[in-house]
Amino acid sequence: MIQMRYIITGEIRNAYQIFGCGKIDLVIEIGLGATAGEWWHIAEMLSAKYTVLLYERNRNTATDRTPENIAKELHTLLKQLDCDEKVALVAHSQGGLYAQQFARLYPHMVKGILLIDPLSANDNKYKTLLTPEEQKKSGFDKTSSLLIMNKLAKRHLGFLIKLIMKKAPPFYYYKGFSRDASDYILSSQTKSALYSSALEEYRLAHEEEIVEPLKEKHDFPDIPLVLITHTSEFSVNEIVEFGRTNVELATKVEEIWQSLMKECLAFSSKTKYIQAKNSGHYIHLTEPDLIHDGLIWIDSCAI
Repeated sequence: MIQMRYIITGEIRNAYQIFGCGKIDLVIEIGLGATAGEWWHIAEMLSAKYTVLLYERNRNTATDRTPENIAKELHTLLKQLDCDEKVALVAHSQGGLYAQQFARLYPHMVKGILLIDPLSANDNKYKTLLTPEEQKKSGFDKTSSLLIMNKLAKRHLGFLIKLIMKKAPPFYYYKGFSRDASDYILSSQTKSALYSSALEEYRLAHEEEIVEPLKEKHDFPDIPLVLITHTSEFSVNEIVEFGRTNVELATKVEEIWQSLMKECLAFSSKTKYIQAKNSGHYIHLTEPDLIHDGLIWIDSCAI
């Protein structure tokens, strides 16, 4: 059974685990509202070649959950764990924003970045490119769903949350979790702190003044950058199904999504783009070999 460890520094409390032996050379930055259990089996797979740090972001909302603060907290955690080597960053969804921020603040510590369906600093473009009704059907805004889950958690309706989550991501995309991983994920998702911190992360990731510095190359280091995006056909079908909308709108949303993600390819002269062939947003669960392939490319660039 995998046991998470904890480091507490003032108001910052991080749960983490290290997979593999030796100095940390790979860090996983998880998505919005995600838990480490979602990544345990992937970290174990990657530990055959790397020493992997898998951690959960601080959930104390007394500390502003800005990309800059989150990147600084990761830096503190790495120093506490005596990491003095360059690391590769694997980041999913909103975690991609924090990985990019970390690379801008600590370029000397980053060997390369692998982004999996990353959130764009320009995500607010949806508001100008879609009508309010189209936005509602697109699933672009995560606020309402997080508020509902937070309300259930505060009312101690964990049994209901578990029933809901067993049919939602990550379980919607992957049925192979171990019993321990499933229990860990579901138990974490009954905690109000998870949703409160996710709400603050999401809100501040869409504050223009905060994300403006992350929209262009500017201080982004010229490091190997791999972008892996989902399969467009999968995304269109899911938007139609869950947004109860038509193919025309779903295609429009998908084109915007892909375009926003690809903007990061302008940040470096060393980039590789991979579009998954059989995946929705949770590519790491459905096509994990793409992570391995991307990391090999980053390693080859570093030689």
